Amino acid sequence: MQHRFKIKNASIMFVFLTGFAVFSQNLVLNPDFEEFKDCPWDIGMFNNNVKHWSSPNRGSTDFFRSCLKTGKVYENYNGKQHPASGKGYAGMYCYAMDDYREYVQGELSKTLEQGKQYEMSFHISLSEASAVALKSLSVLFTQERIGYEMNKTSVFNTPDSHYARFSNITEKFIDLNSLKVAFQSVYRANADHYYNDVDNWEKITFIYTAKGQERFFTIGNFKSNSETERHEINTKDENPFAYYYIDNITIHEIAPYQVEKTYTFSNVLFDFDKATLLPISKIELDSLYSHLKNHPKLKVEIYGHTDAVGTLKRNEQLSLERAKAVEAYLIQKGLSPESVEAFGFGSAKPIDTNTTETGRSQNRRVEFKLIEQP
Repeated sequence: MQHRFKIKNASIMFVFLTGFAVFSQNLVLNPDFEEFKDCPWDIGMFNNNVKHWSSPNRGSTDFFRSCLKTGKVYENYNGKQHPASGKGYAGMYCYAMDDYREYVQGELSKTLEQGKQYEMSFHISLSEASAVALKSLSVLFTQERIGYEMNKTSVFNTPDSHYARFSNITEKFIDLNSLKVAFQSVYRANADHYYNDVDNWEKITFIYTAKGQERFFTIGNFKSNSETERHEINTKDENPFAYYYIDNITIHEIAPYQVEKTYTFSNVLFDFDKATLLPISKIELDSLYSHLKNHPKLKVEIYGHTDAVGTLKRNEQLSLERAKAVEAYLIQKGLSPESVEAFGFGSAKPIDTNTTETGRSQNRRVEFKLIEQP
């Protein structure tokens, strides 16, 4: 039988950094929810059951896995989906009546290092039963685990616990302004579309610069219903909700760039014969911008290239326009105009043959090089 799910070509946030950034091992412990104590035979069997994962509020996040317990297979009650990887996945309400929320809280194998950049990614899929789709999810990084204490009695029943300050947490959305933690950092994964795909897994990816205290992270919606940007799929539903499946969470360290080395952008892309950056390009450019802001003595040169199809004049013009589009984006982000310069080489510097489509696709590229300014 053919699997029902596909990994969606995530044109909004997915980026391969291979070629100019080297990834370390995945720092997320149990990233595919493969380690657990009990096979799920009822709803809400995520907290204190999936190893290294927990629920940071009183919401009952769900755990789905194809396994047997007492002769019964626990069914997904909000739709049908296959795991993005492995055999298990989680499900959580990111929008529901009365501000009800569920989250997944994960643990890292080590604390993130200050100033270093990390790529984080996770897969989501909207359940078929959902009547609402969201445009944004957030990741909260903390130094300590919030909510429940793993493998012990609920902190809500142990007032003498070190975690007693979390006793004010309810089943509603976690208000970051009143959260009693010594450290928190939030990244909001805002998309240019609503996460409304019920057939495929969408991969959300972003680049995060660490503050140096992050050891735990929580994924979900930290806004109230009135503050949440949403799209109603079924307007007749009296109690609309957005229920998302989540799987395959990764955090990898990105190696720093080297000076005087030419790098090729992997996903700085344009429509045919156009010089307008596609949304997928922005994550890779944001990573470069962050590096340049942290190293103000560096200058960057942008090089545009085309294949040999078309006239020489048009190719030179198009390559320069695309390089300048990258230049303009970096300046718009806040980079000094004196720190970036664009060049267009047309088809003059191929790196592969122009006689095949594969070769031509390699020649259509945008490169950059970092130069240390005196």
